Parts: sequence; structure tokens; C-alpha cells
Amino acid sequence: MDETDEGVWGRILAGDPLSFGVIWDRHKDRVFTHVLRGGATRHDAEDLAAMAFLELWRRRSHVTFVDGSVLPWLLVTTRNVARNAARSRRRFEKFLATLPPPVLIDDAARAISDHEDKRLTALRGALASLKPIDADLLAMTAIEGFSIREAALATGVSESAAKTRLSRLRRRLKSTATATLLPEGEPS
Repeated sequence: MDETDEGVWGRILAGDPLSFGVIWDRHKDRVFTHVLRGGATRHDAEDLAAMAFLELWRRRSHVTFVDGSVLPWLLVTTRNVARNAARSRRRFEKFLATLPPPVLIDDAARAISDHEDKRLTALRGALASLKPIDADLLAMTAIEGFSIREAALATGVSESAAKTRLSRLRRRLKSTATATLLPEGEPS
């Protein structure tokens, strides 16, 4: 017959580090299932079961055995750990409800770079105003590295139409960039 939990526990208290693994192996599935049956998610059940075994280790001098088994003590402790976790979660959610809503702010890095580079701001504006098909063609050729033929096929236009659109787009973006380099009234 296998040794009872109480016998294994005596070895734990005597300093045998591997004996706690015996208790873990014997009862981890029952503790995990107990937490799942209590309504916890699988992820939470894993955490709560681990917390129950941590509590078992922490209170190792005060564990109660029923007919040589630590399982009843562990299940009660598991239920208490789950209740404490639920109470903590409710308190945290109540606290979060008292906070004011977050204030949305612009990306500080973008604000700094835009402030320092007006050309970038003008280009962003020009890109934002593109027709969807032009934006797709530009992204596929300039950013993703597709050929004009591949981009044309993907967007559903002919290759010659794609070339024309991209040519006009390059001229427009170039004039936007050039216009922002020169202050108004200065010759080009």
C-alpha cells in the first residue's frame, strides 16, 4: 500500500525537498478540477491551483490531515484562495470605476517630428487625401516592393493605368514636398 500523505508530509518537514512533488503529483489534478468546477476559467484555475499549493507550502507546519490525506485541507484552502482572488478582482474593478476616463492625447513623438519637419506634415496630409486605389498602388510598390504589374493585378486596374496613376502621384508628392521647403513668396 502507498504511503499516506501524512507520512510523505513527515519527510517534507524533515527536509526532503522531493516529497512535496509527491503531494503535488497526487493532488494537482483534483485541485485544478475543483477550481474549474467553481466557475474559474482554465487560465485562472491554473493560477488558483498553484496559489493553493503555495499556501500548502507556506502553512506546512499547520496542515490538517483527514484519514491521512491532505486533500480535504487543500480543497478548502483552494476555495478560500479562489474567494480571496474574486474579492481582490472586485475591489480592483470598483477602484477602476472611480478613475476618470483616460484623456486621449496625440503621439508625442509625432508632434515633435511634425513640428520640426513641416515637409513631413505636408506629405502625411497628401498621403491621407489619396484615393484608396492610389494609396494601395503606392503601398504595394513603394513599401511592399511589388512590381507595378503585380500591384495592378492586385488592385484590379490595367498595368498602364497603374503606371499613369503612380506617375501622377509621384509628381503630386514631389510638388508637395518642394512647396513646403520654400516659404511663400520665395522664387523656386
